Amino acid sequence: MSTGLLNENICKEDSKPILFEQYKLYVELTDRIGQRRATANSFFITVNVALLTVLSWFQKDFGLFIWVVAAVGILFSIFWYFTIKSYRQLSSGRFKVINQIEKQLPVNLFSYEWAILEHGKNRNVYWPLSKIEMTCPIIFLFLYIAVSVVITVYNLNTDILPSR
Repeated sequence: MSTGLLNENICKEDSKPILFEQYKLYVELTDRIGQRRATANSFFITVNVALLTVLSWFQKDFGLFIWVVAAVGILFSIFWYFTIKSYRQLSSGRFKVINQIEKQLPVNLFSYEWAILEHGKNRNVYWPLSKIEMTCPIIFLFLYIAVSVVITVYNLNTDILPSR
């Protein structure tokens, strides 16, 4: 069983049009992964904003339930982080396949673009979106922790202080 990308016994000059059609389909499917990734990010942003809103509405009446909502938010933030990481790994693998297919085509567009962008290593040239994206769940994670601590300290102080 061959683990290489191209079937050597099939990939001849006359199969180049078929290879190009497969390439176009693969690039389109890779683009759809980006769309699913954006949809997943929208879902996690919506859930996190809703949870933070719930925390802010009921800050005084929630008591220990604040910690439950914060824990759910923290879990969603962690799941979001790993979802982004998974999509990043999947996209990386897909672009490796695209780059291999391009070696059989007259122009290596994606490989050339990535070289121009210095492989994402120079932030002045290109800062990979996934690195920016991965900060969002971390920010929400710290927001949950901060809101929980602030509300707890506030409730403790109001319980301790004598009423006037």
